[in-house]
Amino acid sequence: MTDELDWRLLDRFLAGECSPPERAAVLQWLESHPLVAQYLEVVRRALAKHEVKPSPRRWPGAASHGFRIAAVLALVAGAAALWRVESLRHKPALREFTTARGRRAAIRFDDGTRIVLSVDSKLRVPADYGVTARAVYLEGEAYFAIAHDPAKPFAVHAGQGLIWDLGTRFGVRAYTDEQDVEVVVADGKVRVRPAGALDSPGQVVSEGELSRLDHTGVPSLPRRVDTRRYLAWTAGHLAFQDTPLGVVLPQLARWYDVDFTLGAGSLADRHLTLSVRGEPIAQVLDAIALLAHARYERAGRSVTFYPTTPQR
Repeated sequence: MTDELDWRLLDRFLAGECSPPERAAVLQWLESHPLVAQYLEVVRRALAKHEVKPSPRRWPGAASHGFRIAAVLALVAGAAALWRVESLRHKPALREFTTARGRRAAIRFDDGTRIVLSVDSKLRVPADYGVTARAVYLEGEAYFAIAHDPAKPFAVHAGQGLIWDLGTRFGVRAYTDEQDVEVVVADGKVRVRPAGALDSPGQVVSEGELSRLDHTGVPSLPRRVDTRRYLAWTAGHLAFQDTPLGVVLPQLARWYDVDFTLGAGSLADRHLTLSVRGEPIAQVLDAIALLAHARYERAGRSVTFYPTTPQR
């Protein structure tokens, strides 16, 4: 859907007559138009009160019920018009916080919320953050320590997923070159769901649990993990436990600003356990070569690994 709402489509949506793709389109549109969504709740209550089921065939003049439907739709139309005027007059700008490879940043909001932004990451914050809502948009990785406010829940948009704070400290990993969004909770709870699924209850992830949202935003069932390992990066450490080399190297590339290449595809599947605490890159490369049964060649910021002997 575009910024202009198709009222006949909305009529079918209210009547429950939309196809699944149409319903998904309306829900996604409403999520980006919160004022209209609020008025839509008024419409639903009005229809329930009068037991009116809207239909695309009922428009003003058709019947008494049609007049009532026209009235409530006019209310929503007025809300949409108001939203368009206000968005043009007061369209909020986005503040942007970015980190380069090898750099992290600490951010503190006026509401007491603290954020650690990991390497090679971007956090966008609406200029009207905290006025009526608290939401941020993440590309990369960040750790959130939220100052809880039930009247203004904190939300993180990451990939195709949405993470709602329920009073907690949690990490979100959402690099654009990785398929899944990873959510790990250190304290409290969060609720995760696809960004466009307004009517979905989502999945609650509790302290000590991890959930991954796929490319459509659908979350996996939470599982217990050692959150200290997943959040060690906030203290400048990286901890890999039986992790494929193909997963390790992209993370090290961001931390050390080095570009890695594998001279053989089979190297990507070699698993290693490694802890990195800011050691010089040469020392880290030597450790990887030993653990992965590989050798490497380095030219400036470019490093290529080659297999030596098959892994036992």
